[in-house]
Amino acid sequence: MNIQEYISSELQKHSFCTTVQKIKRLGGGSISQAACFSTDKGDYFVKTNADPEAGRWFEAESLALERMNDAVHGFVPMPLHYSYATESSKNNTASAKPAYIVTEYVPLGRASSSHQTLQRELGRKLARLHASTADKFGFDVTSWCGTTKLENSWSTDWCQFYKTQRLQPLLKQVKGLDKDIDTLGASLCSRLEHWLGADVIGEVKPSLLHGDLWNGNWGARGSNNEQPIIFDPACYYGHYEFEFGIMKMFGGFTQTCFDAYEDALLNTALLPTTSEGKKERLIIYEAYHHLNHYAMFGGSYGDGFINLIDKLL
Repeated sequence: MNIQEYISSELQKHSFCTTVQKIKRLGGGSISQAACFSTDKGDYFVKTNADPEAGRWFEAESLALERMNDAVHGFVPMPLHYSYATESSKNNTASAKPAYIVTEYVPLGRASSSHQTLQRELGRKLARLHASTADKFGFDVTSWCGTTKLENSWSTDWCQFYKTQRLQPLLKQVKGLDKDIDTLGASLCSRLEHWLGADVIGEVKPSLLHGDLWNGNWGARGSNNEQPIIFDPACYYGHYEFEFGIMKMFGGFTQTCFDAYEDALLNTALLPTTSEGKKERLIIYEAYHHLNHYAMFGGSYGDGFINLIDKLL
């Protein structure tokens, strides 16, 4: 039984449909395989992956989508079901069955940076997402940003959380590959209180974050191109400004989006904010994503981290 046949049988077994009428493979993902399964009861989006950890990826993704839907309904696809890989898959036998996740299928319109209505609505909804807060930093389960494991044990100290559960694990992962990254990373960690300490940044409420919101992880819901949708989260509760690090890194988000976000956040007092030092914090948050991409892909992403931290130090 191939993967498509297996997923078709799973959809039937879990009463999502009686028959699968059409399967369309979808592009865009570099880690998992994605497809739209058209059935007699509607369309479903399915991601599959045979990696031994994939079931945990999909568990985290399902919980993240559920939590984000509770915060801003319709802003992310609705999660429907996920499954771990079978034991045979983990052992790489011929009868391997991959892990998978099923969500609602959302046809995507064109998410153009010139579409100001869409950009404005994205900013507003992102502010509402960040206004969904928790008592501590972290998340209910381990999550992943790409293939990078995110340690999400709960913490009441944002600076310590960011240093010990975000920066230091990545620096340990790439240690020895580039002496400049090693040196700058150590210096950044030793001085992080200067930018993220409670006496500098003030009160930080743990906001529900997408966590990996680059321009490939959002689009327009349907054909009218007026309602944004975000997907493929690396969810946890953190400082809301962290979200902007990767948004700035790859671009695709206009000033209209950021202005609408600020208006929604500041005018309604959804979260405590501190403008002082924001530029430096953005550098630190963007540098994290350069470091993460360097850990996953190597290449010039390491230079991106070095150039950013050089500006700071």
